[in-house]
Amino acid sequence: MSEKDTIKSILENYKTVVIVGLSKDPAKDSFQVGQFLQSKGYRIVPVNPSADQILGEECYKSLLEIPEDMHKTIDIVDIFRPSADVLPIVDQAIELKRKFGKPNVVWMQLGIVNDEAARKAEDAGITVVMDRCIRIERGKLDKEDDVELEQIRARKKKELMIKTKRNDESVGAGPITLDDAHFDEAVQKYPLMLIDCWAVWCGPCRMIEGVIDELARDYEERLVVGKLNVDENPETAMRFGIMSIPTVLIMKNGEEVDRIIGAVPKHFIEEKLKKHL
Repeated sequence: MSEKDTIKSILENYKTVVIVGLSKDPAKDSFQVGQFLQSKGYRIVPVNPSADQILGEECYKSLLEIPEDMHKTIDIVDIFRPSADVLPIVDQAIELKRKFGKPNVVWMQLGIVNDEAARKAEDAGITVVMDRCIRIERGKLDKEDDVELEQIRARKKKELMIKTKRNDESVGAGPITLDDAHFDEAVQKYPLMLIDCWAVWCGPCRMIEGVIDELARDYEERLVVGKLNVDENPETAMRFGIMSIPTVLIMKNGEEVDRIIGAVPKHFIEEKLKKHL
């Protein structure tokens, strides 16, 4: 089975995810991934020694401190820790596997690689996914499983074509919608773009939505503002390494020249932006 098919099978069949290193900070990648998985119907079990509760779920200090009656329900251990810290976590997962037959999967997030830990887990009968973002992979699955995918793509293409026909006098119509298929076309078309990378479930994204709209109006003659839904367009999100949202990209002549992460004040974005006007 290919890695793509393995990941698809995991995400379709396993629904309880222990997130080791789940942060209580909504701006952190791990929190946003956990929140996203909850929105998709997964059960989240947080492991963080410095928190009592995260995302409405009781938090545990380690895998081994999760109550015994829950051990048989654990499907995936998703790790948000530095690569050097992975092996002890995998050792705990192996211990649980021997006692309870679970977990089925050890998942190391994007940028996390530990070959020794991966070999030990696989030798113990645990499937390993390494250097992959579970949120991005779940987003890809959503696109593949959507029976209306082609219709959606056609509609988005039509919308983008209409919006990108704006000339310099009509740039003030507000943010344009970007997608995977036409992202490069759009950023090459406009000399300077401010791109809001967001998702429907993201609270901080909603916090700066008004700021993005204001910037589109205030700078209508000097730049174009775009919006990219990272869940619907995981290819572009992965290509630009967008792991935390909101992320605001500043693109000049088709190249990224700056980025801003988090729900920052308007003046902060303007200070960055004015360097490139």
